Amino acid sequence: MLDIALKNVFRQKVRSILTIAGIAMGIGLVLALGSIGEGLNQQMAQQFGNVGAVIDVRDESDNSVGISQDVIDELQSWPEIESVVPIGTYRITRGFRGGEFGGRMMFGGGGPSSSLTFTGINPDDQDYMIGEDINTYEGRKLDSSDDGSTVVLLGHSTSENQNLNVGDEIEYQRRTNQTTESFYFSVVGIIEETGDTNIDSAAYVPLKTMHEIEDDDRITALKVKVTDVNIVENVSQKINDQVEDVRASSFLTMVRQIQSSLETVQLAVYGIGAVSIIVGGLGIMNTMIMSVMERRREIGVMKAIGATTTMILTQVLQESAILSLIGGIVGLTLGCLSMTLIIQYTSFSPVMTPQLMAIGLGFSIFLGMGAGLYPAWSASQLDPIEVLRYE
Repeated sequence: MLDIALKNVFRQKVRSILTIAGIAMGIGLVLALGSIGEGLNQQMAQQFGNVGAVIDVRDESDNSVGISQDVIDELQSWPEIESVVPIGTYRITRGFRGGEFGGRMMFGGGGPSSSLTFTGINPDDQDYMIGEDINTYEGRKLDSSDDGSTVVLLGHSTSENQNLNVGDEIEYQRRTNQTTESFYFSVVGIIEETGDTNIDSAAYVPLKTMHEIEDDDRITALKVKVTDVNIVENVSQKINDQVEDVRASSFLTMVRQIQSSLETVQLAVYGIGAVSIIVGGLGIMNTMIMSVMERRREIGVMKAIGATTTMILTQVLQESAILSLIGGIVGLTLGCLSMTLIIQYTSFSPVMTPQLMAIGLGFSIFLGMGAGLYPAWSASQLDPIEVLRYE
């Protein structure tokens, strides 16, 4: 009966092709949206997975002392906290030598200059800031031996915006009431582009070096790593409640907020896709009803020579399933094609998972079977005597 059903589907080729196109557009839209959502989820997991168990603690006191050692010691004593990483920030107006300008670019005097913020960290703690899986595309990361040295590790955006390469030197000036002393930080590495603004626009230097230059051990922020990523939000809230003059937040909280907003947007867009699929289902129903009406005499003859109600019901459902299956396959092709176009013309990479493909094809078959139920039931209930008398 399957060969008969396949033959019947394409008796009216134009009508069948239009029906298949309607199903394909709906399925293709849903698959494309699903692949975009999966790509966003994987991108966020890659960017924030390494720092998911890290809490950002900022100084919010009115004084200029920064985060005290007492606060650091208190946090380190909590059993749910694995480590506490101190950070210092130093904003400068920079000059540099090397690169395409050649020579030295000094402060003031009408010469070109630009602002830059040094982030002081212990070299052994840089993975808490950057992530273990993030590498440099030029040069190297900071090393334990760099502690106390005038070296700097740049983010991708900083390197491009400041026109700096490995080997260039950034001038840092310490100004007192009467004198100005210059220190030159050599660029030892440039981090690969991550998509995280905090990393791409950073300039990491050894914290010990900055303390020695400034003769000031002030800490402006902390990176707090907890023992389990599942307790990040609870520990973050605990810090806010129990530790004064600081504000704690986590990447995990921000990621969940982004995901929540993304899910809301996706839900609305999926609604549009669902409408397209429903329209495709109505197209199948309309096609099958018209097919049954055109073949009333044929169905009457089949029943007159012994075809059972079940046989008629099965044949019409098979025709409906074939239409929807072909539409699902074409829709899957459209979804993959749209994903390829997105990758080609944007920097974003959607992900088409096997589960998503199975859901798309399965839903198309379910849609076809559901839409074909009424026409199949209607055909199976035809009275051969009445049909042949009418015809």
